[in-house]
Amino acid sequence: MQLYVGGLSENIKEIDLKEFLSPKCQVQSITFLKDLDSGKPKGSALVEISKEDNIENIIRQITGSTLKGAKIIVRRTPDTLPGEMDFREWLSAHPINVLTMIGVKEGQTLLDYGCGPGIFAIPAGRIVGKNGAVYALDVRSRMLEHIQEKAASEGLTNIITMVIDASKPDVGLQDKIVDIILVYDVMHEVVDRIGLIRGLYRVAKPGSILSIFPMHMGTEKMLEIMKGYDLFRFRDRCSPPGYKGASEILNFERS
Repeated sequence: MQLYVGGLSENIKEIDLKEFLSPKCQVQSITFLKDLDSGKPKGSALVEISKEDNIENIIRQITGSTLKGAKIIVRRTPDTLPGEMDFREWLSAHPINVLTMIGVKEGQTLLDYGCGPGIFAIPAGRIVGKNGAVYALDVRSRMLEHIQEKAASEGLTNIITMVIDASKPDVGLQDKIVDIILVYDVMHEVVDRIGLIRGLYRVAKPGSILSIFPMHMGTEKMLEIMKGYDLFRFRDRCSPPGYKGASEILNFERS
């Protein structure tokens, strides 16, 4: 099991964090998260603890605590693969660069499946402009409300939010209208993956791009899955220079 511990001061060492946590849980390993551009610590860490520990009780004990003068944040996080958390934070910090690398352009229609708070939907709305459109889909209505408020504050009228039913793979859009599809840090939660991929294939234009960040799954597993479906051809992958983590952006082209 993994804990995310944030709010750490710059001078915190592994031994400090281990000594702080050890009375409350059995620490298996500690991985400090780093900025992929600078290589500097980001003030957060992933802590692997024993499956025998009561994680909810641990979180209650630690919440609100201070470590070397810093008030720390702690929450449970799904098990991650090497480098994934660093990569996810890099994505969040560089949405415009990522969208540009994928090939998002003015006038296109983009679908952000599992859009969350709009990390990509909002900048995509700026890029595609008034002649384009962004469909932001999520199971959480509060996330969509946040996107609507953010879009309104920026004068963006081209972002359409839609609540999706996680039990139904169809995305509820017309056939062949989408140029770019983003599925970032979502695929591991999808029960009917083939149903979703078929649904995305249906709404995608021929030659359109499906861009996936397979958080918690890994690059190789995602490539194998997509090869088995044979609906989208692998195009390329995107990651910062020198990145060697388990998951990266994979771009596929609709046949």
